[in-house]
Amino acid sequence: MAEGKRNVVCIEDEPEMIDLIRLILGRRGFELTGAMGGREGLEAIRRIKPDLVLLDLMMPVLDGFSVLEAMRERESTRDIPVIVLTAQPLTSQDMARLQQGVAAVLSKGLFTGAEVLARVTDALSRNKRLGSEAQRVVRQAMAYIHERYAEPFSREELALAVGLNDRYLTRCFHEETGLTPVTYLNRYRIQQARALLERGEMNITEVALATGFSDPSYFARVFQAEVGVAPRAYQRGERAAATPEPLQDKSM
Repeated sequence: MAEGKRNVVCIEDEPEMIDLIRLILGRRGFELTGAMGGREGLEAIRRIKPDLVLLDLMMPVLDGFSVLEAMRERESTRDIPVIVLTAQPLTSQDMARLQQGVAAVLSKGLFTGAEVLARVTDALSRNKRLGSEAQRVVRQAMAYIHERYAEPFSREELALAVGLNDRYLTRCFHEETGLTPVTYLNRYRIQQARALLERGEMNITEVALATGFSDPSYFARVFQAEVGVAPRAYQRGERAAATPEPLQDKSM
């Protein structure tokens, strides 16, 4: 291994996801060790002492929350920054459990490989205080979106729900995720809409309303911008090859 190369441990229970992350990080010279599940991941962390851990939450036997708790109990591992990369919808209580030592919380299917790489680089290059108030508030806003995405609400209402003005929330949100709150919200809603369209049980208007879009025309514009094809075309099975694919489990 070349001098100065950064070590990353990726703890996942999907080998395809480990391979994808290895490909993404390998292009920037990172040395990635994949670990299938929490127990194997803890062994890899204690053996390698990585610069960063990428951690899934939904894993059998020993889940990501348990891995975090075990890391914080050991002096040799408690200061290793962690990026959570999960498909699990997160509640306010979940986010509170992720406040200590977690550099970023990223939802699979919302962030492209390039955006994940940017968060990894950011976590390693910045002298960033983990567990800050800004991080706490942003993660509470993310939880609010996960829990209430089906309800129409504005950026101002989101900010009010977490006790901030909308401009300050937008600034904090962008610093933590690289996205604005509106972009994050739209991507999350479109992710749910894609699943509903693939099921084929609702028409376009019903899908729009079920995912928090009160205006079907606006829904169609946002869907086209995020996915690369119109909702109706997507429902027919058409896909846009040129659109950057979000980082997502094959099983989703």
